[in-house]
Amino acid sequence: MTKEKDSILEEFLNSISPEYDFDKRMAPKEPNYAQENFWAALPNIPSAANFKIEGSNEPGSLKEVDCFFIHPTGFFLKDWNFDISKDSSTFQRTELMLATQASVFNELSNIFAPEYRQATFAAISSNKKNNSSLSLELAYQDVKKSLLYYIENLATNRPLILASHSQGSLHAQRLFSEECFHPYFKKNLIAAYLIGYPLEKDYINYLGYDISFSEEQIKPIIQFQTIGEGGKRQRLKFWMYDGSGYSLQPINKLATTNPISWNNSPDWHESKFDSLVMPKITGPSIFIDYHRKESANTQIKEIWMPTNQEFSAKISIDGHVEARGPTIDRILAKDIGWNKDLHIWDYQIFWNHIRKNVKKRINTFLGK
Repeated sequence: MTKEKDSILEEFLNSISPEYDFDKRMAPKEPNYAQENFWAALPNIPSAANFKIEGSNEPGSLKEVDCFFIHPTGFFLKDWNFDISKDSSTFQRTELMLATQASVFNELSNIFAPEYRQATFAAISSNKKNNSSLSLELAYQDVKKSLLYYIENLATNRPLILASHSQGSLHAQRLFSEECFHPYFKKNLIAAYLIGYPLEKDYINYLGYDISFSEEQIKPIIQFQTIGEGGKRQRLKFWMYDGSGYSLQPINKLATTNPISWNNSPDWHESKFDSLVMPKITGPSIFIDYHRKESANTQIKEIWMPTNQEFSAKISIDGHVEARGPTIDRILAKDIGWNKDLHIWDYQIFWNHIRKNVKKRINTFLGK
């Protein structure tokens, strides 16, 4: 990253950083997951998570498998945690993530996606010390509470896919350390797609799980982070749960799966079919005006697949998924990140690869 880009990023993070210390007494109201308003997606209501390439986002008939999806950060205001208002630009960003990420799972599963008091982007992307740790802890407790509510009141013991991205994946990792979820995961978990946040191989093994070694394997934990060929991630430490709270920790060996081959082979693997999806959006971009609190006149109309898709992916020596090819070049030409960082594209690039893989793992689990 150049000094100029460093300066731009620092200026941006400063512009969205809260100007007061975290105080739980000032935290937004705790969500009540018995109320539909505290869910970003439920099977019985129209949702961006139900978008299909054909264009429908209406709820269909109840399926025999569930997906519990924990969305990434969409909160960029100068408070430590989101107040869970659906009349907000933050929720509009969540809907875009549901349309381009959670939609992967809607063919064969019912999607349950809780809203939670997510930590602001500044808390997770920079070192705000105790403030970062406490705001992340508040967010996690909501995630844990929502999964408990789902299991006790909504699941009816159906097989489960756990899925997430970015901040959602940071919290999802921790769910596996909770004793209260062990029996349910042991019986019901098909696979966990915890994408877009570092996850160490030793930690997965410590939890008693494996990474993916084949496309039909049951109960793997799947993690990858996408960069362009030759790209680099500059951060040396990430927020992790250390047994007592969130702290910055160095990353050793990443537990990475190539989302084309579905194993940890270091070789290049070519995409053999169209996979990348794009959203069609009307109105102003909800990612440009970061300081906007209320909803914008923005609407997600559909998701669609561009033509002429051609790309390959491999696991790099430092454990990231490198992607190359004309499709990737077109994305990178828009300069959407630093140092060929494709973080926000993790699901979109491999959307159809993940979708096909989900079907295989579900069929294996159900014995079809």
